[in-house]
Amino acid sequence: MLHSLISAAPAAGANGMQVLGAVGLSSLALTMGAILIMAIRGRSKPVKKFLGDARRLGGAAVVFGVLCIMAGGTWRAIAYGAQDMAARTLADPNVAGGITPAGTALFLTTVTFLPEWQKLFWPLFFGIGAGVSWGIAGGYFGILYDLIGSMLGRLA
Repeated sequence: MLHSLISAAPAAGANGMQVLGAVGLSSLALTMGAILIMAIRGRSKPVKKFLGDARRLGGAAVVFGVLCIMAGGTWRAIAYGAQDMAARTLADPNVAGGITPAGTALFLTTVTFLPEWQKLFWPLFFGIGAGVSWGIAGGYFGILYDLIGSMLGRLA
C-alpha cells in the first residue's frame, strides 16, 4: 500500500511547467521590482554589473511591465499607471493629433532604448510603459508581449 502511494506521487517539478516551483507571478514581480529599484539606486554591485547600462535596464523594465500585467491586482495598476501617463499625453488630439496604441508602443520603445540616458529612472519608467503598450498595440509588439509572457509563465 505504501509503495503504491509513493510511486503515485509526482516528483516536484515533474511536469516541467514551473522552473522555480510554485513561486507565483506576484512574487516574481515583487522580486524584480526590488532588483530594478536597486539598479536605479546603484548601491548593489551585482545588480549594477548587469543592469547598470540604461539599455539593459530598459529591457528589464519592459519584462517587468509584462510581468506586472500578468500578475494582476496592484501590480497591474502600477504598470498601467506608468503606461497611462505617456499614453494620455500622446493620445490627446491637442498634443500630437491622437496617437494610436501602436504609435504609443513605438514611441515608448524608442525613448526607452535609443537615448543615452544619464539618469536610470527614465529608461525604467518608459520601459515599464513600453511593456504594457506592447500588449495593447498588437502586431509585432503583441508577438513580443506574448513571447515574454509565455516565458514568464513558465518561470513562475
